[in-house]
Amino acid sequence: MGLLDDRVCLVTGAGQGLGRAVSLEMAREGARVVLLERNAANAEAVASEIEAAGGKAFPYALDVTDYDRYGAVVSEVIDRLGRIDALVNNAAINPPTHTILNDTLENWRRTIAINLEAVYMGSKLVAPQMVKQQSGRIIHIASIQGFASSGETGPYNAAKGAIITYTKSMAVELGPYNILVNSVAPGFMATPMSVVNGVDEADTPDFHEWYVRRRKIPLGRTGYPEDVSGSVVFLASDYCRYMTGQLLVVDGGLMSTF
Repeated sequence: MGLLDDRVCLVTGAGQGLGRAVSLEMAREGARVVLLERNAANAEAVASEIEAAGGKAFPYALDVTDYDRYGAVVSEVIDRLGRIDALVNNAAINPPTHTILNDTLENWRRTIAINLEAVYMGSKLVAPQMVKQQSGRIIHIASIQGFASSGETGPYNAAKGAIITYTKSMAVELGPYNILVNSVAPGFMATPMSVVNGVDEADTPDFHEWYVRRRKIPLGRTGYPEDVSGSVVFLASDYCRYMTGQLLVVDGGLMSTF
């Protein structure tokens, strides 16, 4: 038996990077995975991977800021599958570097809309079903940049920091209904988001010198989506029964060093 046998798990941004890894891992553990992804082709590709391995996937093309469409999809999932056991709020963007001196209000609003407001709305849309069930898991993907900054990513950092504090608020609000709310903060990850202006930040000479050779990251390497997906599965499983409002940091030890 898998850790998530027959559970219905929704994953946003499921078509690549961490969202794809989480979706595949959940499916391997027996979940029926609902893939919410803006790029329809990516969603279908991940669904095909899951089904080829014997799992169950339900892809939906969805922009997480289209709340009418989001609500319709949630209603369809409930009608089709009968329940929602977990929501993984993973979808995010990290636009090219900006500082407070050269950023634009348009960029700020777009980043906050996708990285924070959609987390609120997605949670708001699934919570009534979880209340009805008297059970559920909401898992936010935050970042170490929510509490430690490399600079030049203010809107992204602000959204991720807000997610960390909002996790605690939601845990208190939804605890009486047996809904657990936790978040995961990855460190440096080799994903499409780590490519900025055509350069993979996790594969530069500076990264290898400082974070690998000098062991700023004690494990001496960048992280990969598969290093994080197991933590998400744990939070969605029955092994996590009495933990809510918490942040799991998955960073290879980066935040433990000077």
